[in-house]
Amino acid sequence: MGAVEVHGLAARLLADLPDVPRWIETRAILRSPHAQLFTGPVLADGAVVRLLHDAMSAVAVVGRPPASALAAALDGTTPMTPVVAQPENAQAVVEMLAGIGARDGEAWRGERMLFHTLSVSPALLPLAAGVSIRLLADNDALDHLPSGLRHEITHARMMCGVAAAFTDGTASSFCYPCFTTESLWDVSIDTLEEHRGRGVAAHVVRFMIDHLRRDRLEPTWGALESNTASLHLAARLGFTPVDGNVVFSRGPWAYLTRGYTG
Repeated sequence: MGAVEVHGLAARLLADLPDVPRWIETRAILRSPHAQLFTGPVLADGAVVRLLHDAMSAVAVVGRPPASALAAALDGTTPMTPVVAQPENAQAVVEMLAGIGARDGEAWRGERMLFHTLSVSPALLPLAAGVSIRLLADNDALDHLPSGLRHEITHARMMCGVAAAFTDGTASSFCYPCFTTESLWDVSIDTLEEHRGRGVAAHVVRFMIDHLRRDRLEPTWGALESNTASLHLAARLGFTPVDGNVVFSRGPWAYLTRGYTG
């Protein structure tokens, strides 16, 4: 399928998918000029959309395409690449993945992703002395971060603005939009373990919310059902669960995976 046809089909799919939290990854991929689509002979059955560009690696299933389309989309991806499905087609994706089989010694497993929207803006504790919040600059040092987080933030700041808390001049907490659509952005928040429990993450998220509202983008918070720490933080920051989809993985996963080796 050529580039013109890909973009045309992506536009058609975008027109059919509502701009709501459960579709945020899929719509963000479709809006990218680097989106790739994999289908069977009947386009109406569905499609698999993939973003495999620079550090980004993500796959999403729309409708019920043939298993061969999903197998083709997964070719060349890393073991950390997630497959996003919806409650309506999750069982079909289970069957497709079973037919494709395990890769790299890891079996596929699925888990529900819960999406939250901001319902209230709770009062925040005052920032501790020596803590400031601003956008991360290109020359801000990241050498002190664990390798996985350093990889993530290094690539994130190449693609978008990243809000950061600085504790005594050292970056300690980060928030950025992992995915954006016409009206939504997906909250990604990371805080160094030694700085957790001090209310810093709440300030970084609030900073990014205010920053992206200038572009009329509202936050959505996605967290796996098993990630109780993320769910509790979402509730503490005024987010309420509204919907969900299903994410399949072969172990630990991340959207920013390309080139990451551990």
